[in-house]
Amino acid sequence: MISEDLLYAGITELSTRIRARRLSPVELAEAYLERIQRLSPALNAFETVAGDVALMQARQAESDLKLGHWHGPLHGIPWGAKDLLATAGLRTTWGATPLKEQAFDFDATVVTRLREAGAVLLGKCAMVELAGGLGYRFADASVSGPGRNPWDPKRWTGGSSSGSGAAVAAGLATFALGTETWGSILCPAAFCGLTGLRPTYGRVSRAGAMVCSWTFDKVGPLARSAADCRHVLGAIAGADPDDPTSSNEPVDLKPRRLDLARIKAALVPLDFTVKGAEPGVKAAFDAAVSQLRVAGLRLEEAKLPALPASELAGVIIADEALSAFEKLCQDGSVKRLRDPYAQYQQEINAIITGADLVKAWRIRRALQEKMAEFFAEYDVIVTPNFMSVAPRIEDDLTQVLPYADPVGAVGNAYGLPALALPCGFGREHLPVGFQIMGPPFSEGLLLDLGEVYQKRTNWHLERPPLQ
Repeated sequence: MISEDLLYAGITELSTRIRARRLSPVELAEAYLERIQRLSPALNAFETVAGDVALMQARQAESDLKLGHWHGPLHGIPWGAKDLLATAGLRTTWGATPLKEQAFDFDATVVTRLREAGAVLLGKCAMVELAGGLGYRFADASVSGPGRNPWDPKRWTGGSSSGSGAAVAAGLATFALGTETWGSILCPAAFCGLTGLRPTYGRVSRAGAMVCSWTFDKVGPLARSAADCRHVLGAIAGADPDDPTSSNEPVDLKPRRLDLARIKAALVPLDFTVKGAEPGVKAAFDAAVSQLRVAGLRLEEAKLPALPASELAGVIIADEALSAFEKLCQDGSVKRLRDPYAQYQQEINAIITGADLVKAWRIRRALQEKMAEFFAEYDVIVTPNFMSVAPRIEDDLTQVLPYADPVGAVGNAYGLPALALPCGFGREHLPVGFQIMGPPFSEGLLLDLGEVYQKRTNWHLERPPLQ
């Protein structure tokens, strides 16, 4: 009988047991599948449960071990794929009602790489329709229904990787993959008390993934710890001939012993006096900053370059998403989406001209240059993630999350990596998180800092009070 403790264990512990033949990949997969059957329907965590696939892959992992073939730390580790990653023979709905029977005969590159690493696919995690590419105001904008937070099912998990967040937080998978155009990894990480890594644009192949915004989309892990994110990123990162935007930058994620006194961090505070911001979230963030200072990190308050990052990101994402989903708009399928405003996005964004788009691209380039200068002075940025806890399922998200996201805008417009870390609880004992953002391809440093923080705290070990 596999205990709940083991279902919440990290990759290193599970991998050690599996390699030593003290834990069966088949029994582990069966335990997760039983838990998914019992808990997922109440959370809308999975859109498709791939029981047959999981058991087949788990048996293969077990057989390989018997033959002395070990594929690495993910060998036999169960995981969930966001439902915009192509998986041969399984539905890939993109979270959208018009596409609920869509299927592909190939795997996304990240799915292939995880299979080759020995990981066991449990199924497809629910998501917000089209990853929010045509907008959404309510949590139920998904073919799966609203993503319900394991910490309180009356609360949202965060989008658009809603099911990926719920699955990991509820102990339904060891890790899951999400994607981020702007906030869709960091948001569920914040609201579900998880560690989430948004890689540098181009660090991870997007071949076989739905396109929301071609020059913004990134694929990354949601997991229990920075150490787990390191294992997953190590398996999926790297150049891919099937994705011309993937980078040839070498992938070096080996843990390093940091001399924190030599690392200069920019502390970018947010205005917690604005509407929607919560004092409890600020208190948790301030405590996290104190922990980092005590650990020896040099933190200096700083301001980001004064350029309209949010505006340029909004313009480019809107036009790229309309291009990506043009067929749905033309054939009328858009009217079957759950969000009532999705069908009007072409009209809403018709005001954006070609000249506007060119200006946005030029400002984006200027932002990248300014941020390169910024990172010549600072090694990383430390800042809050979200300024409030998870909203209620029925809330209008434009009303309850009205505050700006300046760091998220800069990070996604430039394609910068960021690590989201849990740092406590706010009102009603709901999770709170913060983020560390770095220059391009600094994932190794971010993970090292995340591990330093998580060795000093236990927030990443907390579990929701599931019935």
